[in-house]
Amino acid sequence: MTGLRRNLGLLVAFTVLSTTAVATPALDIDQDFKAGVELLRRGNDADALKQFTAVLAADPSHEQAYELWKSVDHKIWLDLLVKGGQYELVAKRLMGLAELSRNERRNDKDAIRGLLDEVEGDDVLVRRRALRELSANHGEYAVQYMLFGLGDANDDDRRVKYMHALTEMSTDVVLPLVAALATEDSYLRRNIALTLGHIGDPRAAAALTHTSDVDSDVGVQQAARAAAKKCGSNGDALGLFLAMGDDYHARSATVLRAMDYSAVVWSYEDGLIATSCSRHVYADELSKNAYHAALNADLGSLEARAGVARAYLSQQSTIAGLGEQGADVENLAMQMAEGTLAVHALGADALDLSLIWCTANKDSSTGAAACRVLASMATSATSGLEAALNSGDGALRSEAAVAMGQIAQREGSSLSSGAIASLGEAVGREVLRIAVVIDSDNDRGAAIADALTGGGMLAHHWNSGASGVALLHRVPGVDMIVLAETLDDLTADQVLDEIARDDRTVNVPVVLITADMETASDNYGDRCAAFIEGAADLTATIDEVLLATLNDDRARANDVAARAAGAVVALANSGRDLSGALAGVASAIVNRPDEVSLPALEALGVIGGADHLTPLTAVIADSERSDAVRIAAADALGDIATRTKLKPANDALASLKGVLGGDASIEVRQATALGLGRANLTPVQRADLARRMKVSLEG
Repeated sequence: MTGLRRNLGLLVAFTVLSTTAVATPALDIDQDFKAGVELLRRGNDADALKQFTAVLAADPSHEQAYELWKSVDHKIWLDLLVKGGQYELVAKRLMGLAELSRNERRNDKDAIRGLLDEVEGDDVLVRRRALRELSANHGEYAVQYMLFGLGDANDDDRRVKYMHALTEMSTDVVLPLVAALATEDSYLRRNIALTLGHIGDPRAAAALTHTSDVDSDVGVQQAARAAAKKCGSNGDALGLFLAMGDDYHARSATVLRAMDYSAVVWSYEDGLIATSCSRHVYADELSKNAYHAALNADLGSLEARAGVARAYLSQQSTIAGLGEQGADVENLAMQMAEGTLAVHALGADALDLSLIWCTANKDSSTGAAACRVLASMATSATSGLEAALNSGDGALRSEAAVAMGQIAQREGSSLSSGAIASLGEAVGREVLRIAVVIDSDNDRGAAIADALTGGGMLAHHWNSGASGVALLHRVPGVDMIVLAETLDDLTADQVLDEIARDDRTVNVPVVLITADMETASDNYGDRCAAFIEGAADLTATIDEVLLATLNDDRARANDVAARAAGAVVALANSGRDLSGALAGVASAIVNRPDEVSLPALEALGVIGGADHLTPLTAVIADSERSDAVRIAAADALGDIATRTKLKPANDALASLKGVLGGDASIEVRQATALGLGRANLTPVQRADLARRMKVSLEG
């Protein structure tokens, strides 16, 4: 089957802010899953995979997935994982959803202590049941109630049972245990290190390595060193912290799988402290903490300071984006205002390195935020700003150009021809629609990205689901996502779930690349806007399905255009040659919103020439434009006329005479008359104007 298959019902659904999904009955999911298990037991692997894929496509809740996980023997999951490929991805996805049922975990002191009493008991079956319930219902919250037993030198039996219990709870307890390494109790530190070693989670490697380097207790040093090796340490605490901070920022699956997200971040001060944290900024909060830990390892680390700066800027960008989507972020915004103090204190060198990272990793929104801060801090065009100016990202280029223009104006320094041209581009740039292509087939993904670019969009291609999901958070204003049904690292269901759970992408149309459009439509029909087999289908997809749903919110681009125009005015008024920005500035006075056209007209008045009389006259005479824009155009015409001794051509003069004698507001007509008054007119032309505008007073 070739061509385009569309889910036309979604055309309406995507035009509203959100939709209400109809939950698939648990009975259907359960029956489909059992059918898949039975097919797998009979050796019919291909049909079993279809059943399991259908289960995922039905979008089971975390609780439903948890029940499925409990309903079959562990060997079934092991078989799926061992088979690899799509079998492994499906198994991991279902297991991940089951783990996510713990998102409802409760910090219930009485319930946790009751279960811990059973964990301490002698009945193996009771202990096993209690441990399972403790892990599923309370998880990381149980750690704070287990530390006393873990550090009790007078009760070896309880200590051993708690260490075993924490090891069985595995990755769920790693972060609070790592935080608790800050305790002053050396015996407890030793036992925490031993427990983390038994768990073997790489996220503990950096903290354990640092502990082995600096701890004052030899026994703790030895335990931490051995545990760190089990967690994959290479012995370089600083390097491990830096790598972990980068991985958290990128939302890498090595440190942050779906099951690893939490509603709290852990710290230690006379006991464990759980601080609530929004999922939207959770990854960068952990990134920030990792980079602060790197600073503890080496206060002189520029990379650590840059990492902290990037984490703060990324959070600021995320919160701003959520606010633009209508989310209530007032509390977070107030906290980030405090974070701005830290960003400024980190220094221009740290901010510049963070910008270099953002540019290299196509992290447009965070990079733009770095440019804006550097504009007020740097004393010259930095390496990061130069890199951003030469990037393939138009938004980032514009922000870098504006920053360099503001620095040049403030410091009285020169501005490169490239920066001047980019300033003009920034003023005139109308943001392209943005598409993201997530496809592990590099040739096909590149072909689709090229087809989208040829259709007038700005397309980014990522060849893995993990990088695609991570970088979706970094690209502002995504209009369309093209997703391959088969990826090397994640299931399509997992990517769709991540898209749906993010306020910034929940309403973005998704086009699924599939080899079987009929089956894909059955499986994902209510989660995708369209289905294609390859690049050849894209034109019809964009033209017939998605144009009405694409995001037309371009406030961010209009803002940078206005700031760029302001920079052009300031630089030109200081005597610099801004002719290289003229083309972009002139284009911004046509069919652009007032917040862009007004500063562009002011800039054109400063750097424009006789060639711009025609477009300025057209704006003045356009009754559809606002009075403010028409007046600004008349002022620009007057500025150019004064500077160049402009002689209006007959057709332009006739058009302006029409404005003077027409029904425009008195303010527009006055500005037009003033503009003509500054032009280089002949005595006959002036007499003709005076005759036409004669006013006889009555009364």
